[in-house]
Amino acid sequence: MSELDTQKQKIVRGAANEKGWRNLEFAAGEAIDTTLPTGESLLSLIHISDLHICDAQSPARVELMDRFADPHHPMSELIKLVGAYRAQEILTTQTLESMIRTINRIEHGPATGRKIDAVVVTGDVTDNAQANELDWYLTLMDGGVVHPDSGSTDEWEGVAQKRKETYDRSYWNPEGTPLDCEDDYPRSLYGFPAVPGLTKAIRQPFDAVGIRHPWYATHGNHDALLQGTVPPDEVLEAFATGDQRLIGLAPDTDLGAMFGNFTQVGPTSYPRAEGGEFRRTTADPRRRFNKPSDWAQIHQSCGHGHGLTQENVLRGTKYWYTDIGDIRLVSLDTVNINGGWQGSIDESQFLWLKKVLSEEAPQYFVLLSHHPASTLFNLYAHEGADRRVGEEELVAELLKHPRVILWLAGHNHEHKVEYVGEAGHDGFWHIQTASNIDWPQQGRLVEIIRNGADLAIVTTVFDHQSPIELSDATSDLSNPVNIAGLSRILSANHWQRRSGEFDLELGAGTTEDRNRIIHLQGRA
Repeated sequence: MSELDTQKQKIVRGAANEKGWRNLEFAAGEAIDTTLPTGESLLSLIHISDLHICDAQSPARVELMDRFADPHHPMSELIKLVGAYRAQEILTTQTLESMIRTINRIEHGPATGRKIDAVVVTGDVTDNAQANELDWYLTLMDGGVVHPDSGSTDEWEGVAQKRKETYDRSYWNPEGTPLDCEDDYPRSLYGFPAVPGLTKAIRQPFDAVGIRHPWYATHGNHDALLQGTVPPDEVLEAFATGDQRLIGLAPDTDLGAMFGNFTQVGPTSYPRAEGGEFRRTTADPRRRFNKPSDWAQIHQSCGHGHGLTQENVLRGTKYWYTDIGDIRLVSLDTVNINGGWQGSIDESQFLWLKKVLSEEAPQYFVLLSHHPASTLFNLYAHEGADRRVGEEELVAELLKHPRVILWLAGHNHEHKVEYVGEAGHDGFWHIQTASNIDWPQQGRLVEIIRNGADLAIVTTVFDHQSPIELSDATSDLSNPVNIAGLSRILSANHWQRRSGEFDLELGAGTTEDRNRIIHLQGRA
């Protein structure tokens, strides 16, 4: 897998031009600077996260909230980042297809040569908890013809439109500018390109190859909550499947209340639609919201389960475990279904986890979750719901079990490697992997090696194999791999994240968050 290995070559953002736009370049890789450990190979995993398969034409989306965080907007210093709109979100199916084709080229771990045991996907596989998004995701993962379109079959109905009557300068309009209109802000202020024909190309069906390795699924907040934050209800579902799209807020909208109700911790609510500006769109019943049992049911429907069992279907739960040799993968459901984009687990799941960790076999535990430990502070529960368990209580329990050696997560769209617990024999490693939608759009290889009583974990990130030159990426828009290259280029230029506390490079992490060997002693 030498051509995939960022130890040898990596993709970086080049120098900014006068509008802040950065082209991508190849640079020397980041080789692991420690001799690779020897011993018995226990596990070889590929970790990807935050796929955000997005129906960007859905009227249930709230892109209109995002404009307040644009650098040219007077409220940007206060709002900073919303995360309800990205230029590249219209390209998510093709980006996952490219990542899957890359994963299929990786047959063995680079450090151990062990055949890949599994691919683990730690949540946010969809963007807005819609049934059609979940269907596209499973088709991409298992293979088949995916048709990433909704609503009208005749035209693109998302926010990026060239029609004069629906054109909006706040969004990237790849088709260009209608007659007698001004260029959109992404192109005029931030250097984004025009890509004529893109909104037609991305709606075309294509053959998804499917992942060749066994793969396992973990539940994320965007898989259950609207925009990862708001619990769905009948009123919102009627809006999602209906023929009206909110494109402007009512003049008397209380912006403080709107953003205050769209928060990390529940309770939460959507922006008020009454009195707002609407435009007609094509209704589509396939945009219904996922029900509690849908997550397990769709993973069971292909005959593999991907970690989930029939018990998950019957109970509507999303947590599970499976054994690979001496290692048990334990997948948690950290989504707080009561609302809010940060996580926690309910009391029932906590009791289940204690039971699983107390069993004599296997020898080691590797946890999977969408949320990392530091984000498990959403303890809100509506009346009558289970008590929620957060970071402090959960980590305290995990530290009682020295067989817990590793916790893999996503959610923050960043690479991060950290140790949890006291140095030495007490604790475990916690690894977060970046997303498939935001820069740098990378996956991660994780290999576990046993040498006597000691363990070593080798982690290496990799890029999906797509063009990095804009001219190459746009040369053939019928090729999903090319479109994935465009997605990465756009993700490297998000105009709201070019500096400050949400700078794009924070997602890429430091060198110690990417290619590294980490150790645990005395775990025989």
